Amino acid sequence: MKWAWLEFLMPLFALALLIVFFKPEYVPRVFLENATSPQAWAAWAFLGAAGGVLIFSGLFVLFFLLYSPVYLAGKLPLLTGRGGWTDVREVRFYGFCLVILCLLLGLLLWDWRWFVAAFLIVAGFAPALWRLLV
Repeated sequence: MKWAWLEFLMPLFALALLIVFFKPEYVPRVFLENATSPQAWAAWAFLGAAGGVLIFSGLFVLFFLLYSPVYLAGKLPLLTGRGGWTDVREVRFYGFCLVILCLLLGLLLWDWRWFVAAFLIVAGFAPALWRLLV
């Protein structure tokens, strides 16, 4: 419960980065001037901290997306009925991860900017998205 604020802050930060990615003229003025004022230092500190959390979330997303084909390939004998018990929620989670991976790879082949935008959204909404998928 004490980290619940991340589910609110990370999507907002990801959306703000997405806006700045497509419209660079919307960069706040505090980031364009010299970092001599305390407000500029605080803004850069917030940007670094929030960016670090978003990067960490993106690494978790990347791990689960890249591991999903390996996991599902390992569970294939169990899914065909020749094995033991399998947790349906876990298989569903990795199945959704595989779908997201395929969609992201399709976007990467189509246009890299849309891939970056979609990955930013997935990484920003990751805590809420994982809770919905599990």
